[in-house]
Amino acid sequence: MDRPRYKPPRSIVWTSRFATVLGVVTVCLTPIVGVGAWLLMTDPALASDVAATGDLWPLVRAIADALGEVVRDVLRAL
Repeated sequence: MDRPRYKPPRSIVWTSRFATVLGVVTVCLTPIVGVGAWLLMTDPALASDVAATGDLWPLVRAIADALGEVVRDVLRAL
């Protein structure tokens, strides 16, 4: 015999959706934050520029360049 189906409460549905969105955002942002931290530790000129001016655009540009190089290398390997 089949068990009767029931509709889950709205709070469970929204909690599940929130956890899924939070997990996806975490998975997407973790590598970017890691690359940013690595760039700040390995490039003292970039770190001093960001600290002196308070402008994060040089860091964003460096992250974009690093990710672009990774994509280019992966495509070249294929």
